[in-house]
Amino acid sequence: MNRLLVAFGCATCLSIQAYGQKQPRTTESLAIAVDGLLVTRLEAIAPGGVILIAKKGAIVYKKAFGLANAETATPMQPDMVFRIGSITKQFTAIAILQLVEAGKISLQDSIQRYVPDYPHKQYSITIEHLLTHTSGIKDYQAITNRVAERASYTPKQGVDYFKNEPLEFKPGSKFSYSNSNYYLLGYILEAVAGQSYANYLQHNLLDKAGLQHTEYLTANKVVANMPQGYSRYDKGLELAELQDITIMYAAGGLASTAEDLYKWHQALRAGKLVSKKLLKKAHTPYRLSDGTYSDYGYGWYLRKLDASTTTEHAGSTDGFQADEIYLPDADTYVVTLFNCFEQDMDWTVLTNDIARVATGKPVEATVVVNKAILEKYAGEYTFDASHKLIVVFKEGSLFIEDTNPNDRLPQVRVYPQSEHKFYMKEAPVTFDFLYDSQKQLLKVVTYVSGRKDAEWMKTK
Repeated sequence: MNRLLVAFGCATCLSIQAYGQKQPRTTESLAIAVDGLLVTRLEAIAPGGVILIAKKGAIVYKKAFGLANAETATPMQPDMVFRIGSITKQFTAIAILQLVEAGKISLQDSIQRYVPDYPHKQYSITIEHLLTHTSGIKDYQAITNRVAERASYTPKQGVDYFKNEPLEFKPGSKFSYSNSNYYLLGYILEAVAGQSYANYLQHNLLDKAGLQHTEYLTANKVVANMPQGYSRYDKGLELAELQDITIMYAAGGLASTAEDLYKWHQALRAGKLVSKKLLKKAHTPYRLSDGTYSDYGYGWYLRKLDASTTTEHAGSTDGFQADEIYLPDADTYVVTLFNCFEQDMDWTVLTNDIARVATGKPVEATVVVNKAILEKYAGEYTFDASHKLIVVFKEGSLFIEDTNPNDRLPQVRVYPQSEHKFYMKEAPVTFDFLYDSQKQLLKVVTYVSGRKDAEWMKTK
């Protein structure tokens, strides 16, 4: 299931303009602040985008910026349809929870009950393990299986692609985001419901929630009102070749609009699709076997934005990226949709800053660290014999690389949060440079999603 991207070498001149509904005076200051963020940041993210903000049950901001098609200079429109990638996972999770409420499936059922030919591993893998990304099943996007490789897949062929891989850890002991989990859930949904994933979602989720512009994509179908998708590599913009939807399936195969995603959010909160009790369980961090908690429930991340609790998820696929975040204490929902795939996380950083503005929080100012301090951080930091971090100062910035390929950290630029703490845009990972009592640089401590990950002692 390798990604196929073909560069068509298109050069664009991006003119950022806003198209959308007139803002009431009560939201005028919000509109000015969000407009300012988009005008200054959109060009580095995508040719165009759509932003929606809702507060206390009402849409207070809905606008399109930039271009839907850079070649034809077609403006982006607020109701355009985007691929939403992994935001699809929450739809899959709710579909599974409907079957739980109907008594057709149990969260503690072994997956072999519904997929009899799935190889028995050393440990039992349950439906809940799949929902919470704690199964230990490898992500099919990180697997090469030449024998099973094909241009498109039936759900069974997709499962066959990864089912013989060994587990990466004991189920329930760790969190590791894997698209294979939700691919399997889609396959199990079809087996239990006796109908296709697309049909089940249409009749039991989309119709019930009143989502008229959301659909499971089908091969070769041209979706009306969808902007051109792009990819950005080496700072250049290219036309994106879209993956066959059967590669993403229940892990990322939906398309939607900003307003439909808000309607989905509202339908869930109103209890139209599953009970509020079960939705609360889906929005609760999963307790791992060692007693600690992950930051994921069933189809959603449960995190914090500054001091505020959030329910959120992003989606990224060829040509498109999407992000949504809900702050329950402020009853504020934000969704952002962009027509470009990029490897860093500028788009999620922008979503977070829009959420800050929408809830009256300050947007963090850029931190500048003295060159002499940055140069001092350069060197080699060791966790053990097979895991080392190489920190390099170049082009006025710090770059960090993990020498072990299994850690999946090629050289990336990191950005300062303070004089000693840095973050990367590609993933929720931070690096804290610490000194000993003699003010000698001692180590780097890494954090993933705010939780301590490892200590790396300076050795060179």
